[in-house]
Amino acid sequence: MTALLISNILLWCLLIALALVVFGLIRQIGVLHARIAPAGALMVDKGVAVNQPAPQVTAEDLLGRPVNFGYANDRTQLLFFLSPTCPICKSLLPALRAIDKARDDLEVVYISDGEPEQQRKLIKEFGLEGTRYVVSPQVGMTYQIGKLPYAVMIDRQGVLKAKGLVNSREHLDSLFETEHLGAATLQEYLNKPSPSMHTPS
Repeated sequence: MTALLISNILLWCLLIALALVVFGLIRQIGVLHARIAPAGALMVDKGVAVNQPAPQVTAEDLLGRPVNFGYANDRTQLLFFLSPTCPICKSLLPALRAIDKARDDLEVVYISDGEPEQQRKLIKEFGLEGTRYVVSPQVGMTYQIGKLPYAVMIDRQGVLKAKGLVNSREHLDSLFETEHLGAATLQEYLNKPSPSMHTPS
């Protein structure tokens, strides 16, 4: 009887100790989560700077419609540079389609280069029929796109508001955040020195 009582007491002590350890770990995870900055689209330092007028260029989409880049427009433009052979590009297409359908004030333009047959296969596979899909090396060269997938956001006044490599949905969403924050990237916004507090003299 005494042995059973002692073992029960020891088990309760171990349970309480384990609960305290778990609580401590949860608290540390919360602290680490608060310290880790969100990962935004990585901006490659090439081409026009953010908050400057975007390069102006016109190209035709695969349906023969002219598409103007960098001009004043009635909607914000999101240029998504992709390749039919890029698996990460393909993984982002459903998210882009959802964003395109959800926002009337945004025009998503898909820009690629290469064999038209590969482009048409990609369009059919991901249901991009009827979208603005441009196959033109000129647009990529004008915006100095070196790596894919890459996205550029241009506001209604033709000003380049955000750009960067977008390897995930989080990177894609960060472009919209930086547009609202007025910074080139989330990292730039987070590293911006806070305004100094002035005390009245």
